Amino acid sequence: MGHKTLLSAVLLTATCGVATFAVNAESLFTPFPDAKSPEEKRIHFTPFELITAVNGDKFTLLPVSGELTRQSVELPEGYSPEHVINNYLAQLKKLNAEVLFSCQAVTCGDGQAMQTQLKPLKSVNADYHSAYVAAKLKGTRGEVYTSIYVVNREDRYTYLQVDILDAIPEPLDLIQANSDFLQRAPKEVEIKDRRSDDAQGAADHPLLGRLPGSYIDRYKQTNFTQVPVIVGIAGADYQTKSLDAKLTQIIYRMPESYSLFEINSNYAAAAQKLAAERVFHCKGTACGDDDSLINAIKLIKDDKEDEWQEYQLFKLSHAKGDVYFDIYSQGYFDGTPADTTLRVMELSTLKDDRVAINLDALTDAISQTGKATLEGLLFDYDSERMLPESKPVLDVLASYLKQHPALSFYVVGHTDDKGERSYNQSLSERRAAAVIKQLSDGFQIPSAQLTAHGNGEYSPVASNTNDAGQKLNRRVELVLRSDKK
Repeated sequence: MGHKTLLSAVLLTATCGVATFAVNAESLFTPFPDAKSPEEKRIHFTPFELITAVNGDKFTLLPVSGELTRQSVELPEGYSPEHVINNYLAQLKKLNAEVLFSCQAVTCGDGQAMQTQLKPLKSVNADYHSAYVAAKLKGTRGEVYTSIYVVNREDRYTYLQVDILDAIPEPLDLIQANSDFLQRAPKEVEIKDRRSDDAQGAADHPLLGRLPGSYIDRYKQTNFTQVPVIVGIAGADYQTKSLDAKLTQIIYRMPESYSLFEINSNYAAAAQKLAAERVFHCKGTACGDDDSLINAIKLIKDDKEDEWQEYQLFKLSHAKGDVYFDIYSQGYFDGTPADTTLRVMELSTLKDDRVAINLDALTDAISQTGKATLEGLLFDYDSERMLPESKPVLDVLASYLKQHPALSFYVVGHTDDKGERSYNQSLSERRAAAVIKQLSDGFQIPSAQLTAHGNGEYSPVASNTNDAGQKLNRRVELVLRSDKK
């Protein structure tokens, strides 16, 4: 260090629980008799304050700085604070020390305030009487300051703390600067590609890629669902909006070399390049409790730290349909990034006519009611042209008819009551006829087994006053005939 501490390293031996010290020539004071439970703290260089006057719980302080050694011991309760401090005062006098301040018992002011100021190595009950001295010494080594603090611990033992400070200039040659560093270009942090760690079947969404070095921990794609997103926060409550959309949800694990700021800034920059509008943004504790946020928008639960989180929601207007995407990043307690959830929501409407009838359901319906609605038969809008998605229904229908060649059926078309009655009648009959043609041409079902009929809007199964009812009324039915007309 360049300077030796006055209270240097002390060799400690313990016999029957009593500590004794072998003192070398560098010690300022010999150990106090019967001392035990020693503790020591050394600080290379520090500012330090000496008490030079007391007024209740207020102190006048002398600021000094240097190399500090602090040592504390426990003394038997028979050593009173006054007796201990008088011993140190006697030795300071022999050294021609300048006593800056000394107090005993009530003259030391508020005991708790003194403990707070001196910060002893061991917690003491400073309500009991104490003693203190601060002094300045001079020698060939320069100025030395010492403070001695003694307090009685509830008549159990007496606590003694001795501080020795060598008043040295602050050592400022402990490190060296490297001027060559300023002449070199910054070195990029190397980030390993971890795509090979992606969850099976996972892939980046075409709209937004990944940050280098990240990998997909979890991946989920849903063709149609309702997705809650945050559009505002009022106190502890989240204002959410539900989007009907195709959902792609990707959870990326991030390299520790990124900061959350860098992660979210990159996603914001990508959104700006897409000309996307930022609908909502929150960061840190402004996002509220992270557990509550995760529950509000139904993310996969992964509770981290409220301080280290960020949420962004963007909207991208597109001719083929609007697209929303949000990014939620989380970090650990020290800000190290944990994971980032990306959700891309492509707005769409529910296709609720995908469920086609199966053979068992068709058989049961005919046997029990004499008719069955052919769920899943799809036609072009306002046309009898059947869509390719209808083939599974035709497969089931053909299998049933081949199993019951002796039975005859009506194929009956129905519409809602939108438009002219005559037009609806014609459309329903044309669609019924189209079904029979597909079965005859594609599956060799005898045309004599089936008869097309259009009922138009005259046989609704639901109210035509709303979209849901109208959709149910647009149907084709297979009706069992009992005659051979």
